[in-house]
Amino acid sequence: MSSGGPGADRGSEAANVTSSGVGSSSFGSVGDNATFKWELKRTLTHVAWLPVSACLVIAATVVFAVFAVAQWPGGPQNQYVWFYVLAALALLAAGTAALYPAGRTGQIRDAAQQVAETQRRTTIRAVLVGAAALCSGGGALAWVDVDRTGEIGVEMTIRGTQPVDDTGGTLTVMMTPPADGYVRDKLRLTLTIKDDDPNTPTCVGRTTATITSVTPGITPHNTEVPAQSTVDFDLGGREGAVHFDVAVRPETGCSMRLAQARGTLHND
Repeated sequence: MSSGGPGADRGSEAANVTSSGVGSSSFGSVGDNATFKWELKRTLTHVAWLPVSACLVIAATVVFAVFAVAQWPGGPQNQYVWFYVLAALALLAAGTAALYPAGRTGQIRDAAQQVAETQRRTTIRAVLVGAAALCSGGGALAWVDVDRTGEIGVEMTIRGTQPVDDTGGTLTVMMTPPADGYVRDKLRLTLTIKDDDPNTPTCVGRTTATITSVTPGITPHNTEVPAQSTVDFDLGGREGAVHFDVAVRPETGCSMRLAQARGTLHND
């Protein structure tokens, strides 16, 4: 019989568990209590920041997405592909990191294996959080780039007497000044000239037009185009309204109408 008595054995157990720093979170004995306190301290100081950081990334991504929708600059959807992809990856990675189990130490009896498993899972969660943060920031930058340099639609107005008969006629196309922050280097102008009477034989293929930039500094100055055409104009740094004359020349016996003028500001 040991001279130390039962109390000595329990004290030895507590000392051994405390020195190893691992064990199940239980209140069954003094040694287990010591282990629980050590694990709780480690969780708060080394592991809890991972799910908290993941939740912060999710919150930041959602908040920016709401802001982006509220301030949406418009334009073709394909220019927002990187924003969509990176925002989705950020939410996916952050959600996985937040839900990823911190450890499965209850199924592993060996202390060294417990430590290795915990470290492995912590590393995986940290990598997921880091990747989520990078994707969230990259998505925000992609949206800002589109907002500052991407394609945006601009209002175009058509003035003049229509329809235009075979003697020809000149119409005016005006680009309204873009809103602050949406100034671009170039204007893509798309004109659509149609038959005034759709029930008559079409004259679209036999109709031409000349686009003349009346506003100084716009190039090219004169452009010959068919009835349905798209022309890029360099705005020369101009930020205000832009004025074009469109001389429509229908074929003999034809009556035509400039049905649409669509403008897109861009930098490419």
